[in-house]
Amino acid sequence: MRVSSRAYLSELQSNLARAQQNLQTLSKQLSSGKRLTRPSDDPLAIGEIVYAHADLARVVSRQQILERGTRLTGVADVALDNIASALRSANDILLASTQPGLTDTARAAYAEQVRSLRARILDQANASVQGEYLFAGRNTRERPFSEAGGVVTYAGTSDGIELMVAPQRPMEVTLPGDMLFNFEDAGGERAVADVDTDLFALLEELATHIENGDDNQVEERMPDLRKLYEHCVEQRGVLGARTVRVQQAMEAAKDVEVHAREVLSDVEDVDIAQAIVQMQAQEVAYQAALSATAKMAQMPTLFELAW
Repeated sequence: MRVSSRAYLSELQSNLARAQQNLQTLSKQLSSGKRLTRPSDDPLAIGEIVYAHADLARVVSRQQILERGTRLTGVADVALDNIASALRSANDILLASTQPGLTDTARAAYAEQVRSLRARILDQANASVQGEYLFAGRNTRERPFSEAGGVVTYAGTSDGIELMVAPQRPMEVTLPGDMLFNFEDAGGERAVADVDTDLFALLEELATHIENGDDNQVEERMPDLRKLYEHCVEQRGVLGARTVRVQQAMEAAKDVEVHAREVLSDVEDVDIAQAIVQMQAQEVAYQAALSATAKMAQMPTLFELAW
């Protein structure tokens, strides 16, 4: 009988320890919000969590890349709008400068206006965002256009920045400056093949013709300016299509992020309402085990009763 009493007391103590352990586990889950507090809680679920975290890290990284693309294309679109506006103004000035009866002073004023617009376009050609030049090709940290002796030179590359808009799907999100402003590329070719000069040289040439009163030369070169203007507008359309693609990729990446977080929530997060109910039940069980153990400890054994 003595052995049986000790065995019963030992079982009560074991039950008390299990109830206490369950309370501690539920308390950790409620305080952390996580169903799994260590890998041994559910090894299979831990594997799912590891994969879900890896997916989440990848999609967050992709979103950061796409946000960079959004910044670049957004500011570049504004710059192209300003450039197109300046070219329209230059065309209007050229038309006005060929009117008969103009004085030398008027011609000089028109020439100065063309050069002012040229300088404005040059500023836009060197536009940057967060230290990255928009029209430098891949040399985004180097100022692409510089002027010396009235001649503008290009120091960028002939290919734009490529970003991964989707896994294994790179896309250019910027426009190289040599192509946009009709400089010769590495192969000696120009984007607008039938215009034999770059935009800045053409504007300077036109300003000089206006000063000299060479109306015939102005009229002969005006079609070239219109072609370069149309090229600029066309490239703005190309950039707009890329902007839409980047935005679509961003939306897709956000959807993937939501899915990855849902997977993590289903596997990793604790059901708060259910955990509270379980904890209340465990508290009742723990109190019962504690009470039973205390009563059993107070009961004398047969040996103590001198049986």
